[in-house]
Amino acid sequence: MAGAAAVALLAPALSATAAFASPAPDAEPTTISAAGAFSQTVPDGVCSVRVTVAGAPGGMAIIAGGGGPGGSVSPNGAGGAITATLAVGAGSVLTGTVGGAGADGGTGGAPGGGESGTGQHRGGGGGGYSELSAGGALLLLAGGGGGTGGGHTAEFGQGGDGGSELGAGVAVAGGTVFPGGDGMQGQDTGVGETPATAPGGGAGGSAVGGAAGTNPRSQTDAELPGFDWNGKPGSERQGGAGGDDNSADTGGAGGGGYFGGGGGAATDGDVGSGGASFVGGGGGGGSSFAADSALIGSGSVALATNRDSDGEALAGHVTFDWVMCEYDLAVTKAVVGDAVFEDGATVRYAVTVTNAGPDDMAIGDTVSLVDELATGGTLISVDGLGASVPAVGEEIPADGIQAYDLVDLGIPDAPAAQRGLPAGATVEFVYETTVTGTEDVTNIVTVTDRGDQSNNRAEATVVPAAPSLALTKSADTERATKVGQQITYTFVVTNTGNIEVRDVAIEEQEFDGAGTLPQPSCEDTVLAAGDRTTCTSVYTVVAADLTGGALRNTAIASGTTPLGAAVESAESAAELLTVKPQLPAKAALADTGVDEGLGLIAGGAALLLLLGLGLLVIRRFSPKSS
Repeated sequence: MAGAAAVALLAPALSATAAFASPAPDAEPTTISAAGAFSQTVPDGVCSVRVTVAGAPGGMAIIAGGGGPGGSVSPNGAGGAITATLAVGAGSVLTGTVGGAGADGGTGGAPGGGESGTGQHRGGGGGGYSELSAGGALLLLAGGGGGTGGGHTAEFGQGGDGGSELGAGVAVAGGTVFPGGDGMQGQDTGVGETPATAPGGGAGGSAVGGAAGTNPRSQTDAELPGFDWNGKPGSERQGGAGGDDNSADTGGAGGGGYFGGGGGAATDGDVGSGGASFVGGGGGGGSSFAADSALIGSGSVALATNRDSDGEALAGHVTFDWVMCEYDLAVTKAVVGDAVFEDGATVRYAVTVTNAGPDDMAIGDTVSLVDELATGGTLISVDGLGASVPAVGEEIPADGIQAYDLVDLGIPDAPAAQRGLPAGATVEFVYETTVTGTEDVTNIVTVTDRGDQSNNRAEATVVPAAPSLALTKSADTERATKVGQQITYTFVVTNTGNIEVRDVAIEEQEFDGAGTLPQPSCEDTVLAAGDRTTCTSVYTVVAADLTGGALRNTAIASGTTPLGAAVESAESAAELLTVKPQLPAKAALADTGVDEGLGLIAGGAALLLLLGLGLLVIRRFSPKSS
């Protein structure tokens, strides 16, 4: 896994999470300077490249009079240098060729450098062009420089530079050509030559090959009838050859290019004691080219000559300044379900990472999630990317989770490459882990990217469980008045804690009734935090309950947490009065236990006594007779 996340405890019971994109390491600039064909794979994490393609210089063939080669420095033609920004994808392959320098006397550099003319003192060979292609299509080409004419002074016969003037571009099918520079004319004022002649330099290549340099005396010299000192014209990709000389100081060759430069003409003078100023014409520079391709950024093309700050022509090369993908990852984190935990419980988290762009994540850029708390937990799902390490259902290691899509780059026998999120896409990780303790636990999640840092932090907090139930009990009447009366007891149970309570039930504590109180039945037996349920029980009054006293009933609500911890409410009571019934007289007598016959005798005696008392009163108050 690329990269690592620093994880630390930020505070007691505060666990840090680092969720980050694993950006591929920044790619260092690459320069290819060895002449010849090359193949360059775009490094991981790259979305574009600022590339410079530089053509090779022509050769130098100037000597001091009577001296050896290299006795003085000549401004041989430098290659052109064309720069552009290309949209590329990591893992893709760019191909091309680095041009070789023209020899100081003779052969041209490959590809495309012309060869100098034959003679005793040959001019410089033309420089080879450098080019870059993608998928077989030419994107950029930098023309090679022209070789100097063979001779004895650096003041004449200079080679032309490869195409390097942006404003001089010429539209052609598929792109734009930038003409090469013309070779400088030579000098032919040696001893015995009348009149003096000036061998011409070859023209720079353009949308056609550069014209050859000419010598006015070609095929007209009386002493050498038919001898041709002229150079050869350039052609597509090929520089023209320098003109041949019957003695010395041949013309410089044209540089290779989209169209090659023309070769310079040779001198026709004989070298004598005063012949130090003989110089053949310089070769023209090859033209450069930029394709009309969607891969080339609009307005990104620039041109220059391939020289150092001192003006010395540099070797051909291709330089890649890689531009890493710029993407801004935003992260959110949440607890799945209730943000409450029991000590030792499993808590599930969801972490969402979104690529807000502007670029897609490249080959080699993967999305990684490292969470200290998740180590040893289980990866439940990854939604939005096709592969992950660990796989879904497996244990999460200490170095976290890595997710990506697998991409077939079409390279034979090469494994599929890994790539993260396209711009605008989202991946969600869901995992679960065990949380312990009795304090709040806050997980902080961050992402690391090459974009805006202000949206790279999110957190989720879980709090310890605090289970609690409340019970309210009531009866549907205030008085029990008769045998067989049905009294409905209602129990309202409320989950006043912060965690789910299961197996909710009513447990009777005390009941004054003489009969049997049925076990209450509840509408729901699982209560989320804040929810309530109603339980009921119907009691039938028996005669022994009607004492005139109170009928009292107390109960508690009970349940368990998801991990099985017991939860009980405080007691709640319901109380009602009972009414003692008034009995009839017969019933009262019967209750004395006296025999029925004796009761009749006693009743008759009482009746006779009352009649006797009545007669006595009548007699007393009646008027006496006279």
